[in-house]
Amino acid sequence: MDISIERRTSGAPLVGSNDAVVELVVSGRIDAETGEELEHVVAEELRRGHHAIRLDCSGVKFLSSAGIRILFNVHRAAKTAGGLCLIGAASEPVGRVLELTRLAPLLRESQVGKGTQPSGGTQPPGKPQAAGPIAAPALPSIAADLRVGNILFIGMQSPGTSGLQAEICGASDDVLLGRIPQATSRPVPRHAFGLGLAALADDRPLSAIAGEMLAACGAVFHRSPQPFAAIDYSLVEGNLVPDVQLASGLIWEGLPSGRAGFEPADEEPAVKLDELATAVLEQSKAECVAMVIVAEVHGLVGVELIRPLGEATGDDHPQTSDPAVAARWLSFSREPVHARHTALIVGVVTRGRPAGPLAEFVRPLGVNGPLGHAHAAIFPLRPLKRGGADLVTTVDDLAASTPLAVMHLLGDPQPVLGSGQSELVRGCCWFAPLSVAGPKRAGGAGQ
Repeated sequence: MDISIERRTSGAPLVGSNDAVVELVVSGRIDAETGEELEHVVAEELRRGHHAIRLDCSGVKFLSSAGIRILFNVHRAAKTAGGLCLIGAASEPVGRVLELTRLAPLLRESQVGKGTQPSGGTQPPGKPQAAGPIAAPALPSIAADLRVGNILFIGMQSPGTSGLQAEICGASDDVLLGRIPQATSRPVPRHAFGLGLAALADDRPLSAIAGEMLAACGAVFHRSPQPFAAIDYSLVEGNLVPDVQLASGLIWEGLPSGRAGFEPADEEPAVKLDELATAVLEQSKAECVAMVIVAEVHGLVGVELIRPLGEATGDDHPQTSDPAVAARWLSFSREPVHARHTALIVGVVTRGRPAGPLAEFVRPLGVNGPLGHAHAAIFPLRPLKRGGADLVTTVDDLAASTPLAVMHLLGDPQPVLGSGQSELVRGCCWFAPLSVAGPKRAGGAGQ
């Protein structure tokens, strides 16, 4: 069950209103997929002149940051119409999230007027709020412009010897065959980054919901494994820290200490992703590098998972060359997509085939490029500062808008029919040497 909404009249008056009350009993999930239905139902009640609406959310089992924004939106819509839409009963997941995000005094009927109620100018939920200062990593004192091949770096600050430690979870090939062990649950605080096949913390089996996931600076973006899926997300808000359930993926904590703005040199229209990754490796002087990019898109090439991993059989081998098998599982970009949008890219890049747990996680990024694994979350076009920018502030600004897609980037070098590879008009990248370990065993984490 995704969401069900039952309408009934209520004899109990709504706090702050003398109008007759309409009660909407909401069950299931409130997230990016289901939230539009709730918004539509509330809008219809307001259109009919019913301006006192109580939401019974005692049957809601899951509430994401996208769902929090929906609850805020229906509250604001009713207030704009001169009415009220408040949450009466709430399940434990809903009540806990509202308390952690400090929205209970605004949205819960039982707490309206208690404490400090946000004013009308309060930013809507879903836009990250300051969670205290984050210490910036130590950077070299000198930043310089630098040309590398067809790329002009602006304000290049190399990371020096300051490196990061990552954990890799699950075996990619096993996961693609449906062999999913116990989920590895990890929090994503403000200084954490990750990518892989995963889901937001949920009560459903991971094999049914794991899809492309990207995490950065306390924001987690997730695409369900189905065609044309809406992007769900969870953000650090108040004391709420998102959790991800990893089937297969990589996660690290710490802000990369190297950074630079980038744009094409001379008359080139865009920067190729594999060339950018190669240049970042050289600047880091490392065998493996963590990389975060925010850039205006010229065109992205990649895939999206469109079937639940739990449906995999022995015939669905991840290394198959049968395009019919691949087409059942993946939606390939048949040409570069998402031009004139802004992408947040999180990835790992290596000089060659690494040893250890990272070996099967990386693939060629281009014909002659390095190996790597990168995911991109795509947003409406946002203006970017030329040169180096602050990573946390930049991601916060993106996360304030609605994500449009999450995809796994890859190169498609086939002659004539191939889509080529991802290209970026201009942007900023942050990077640092990365060492990778296998999954932690404490707390029963899956491997």
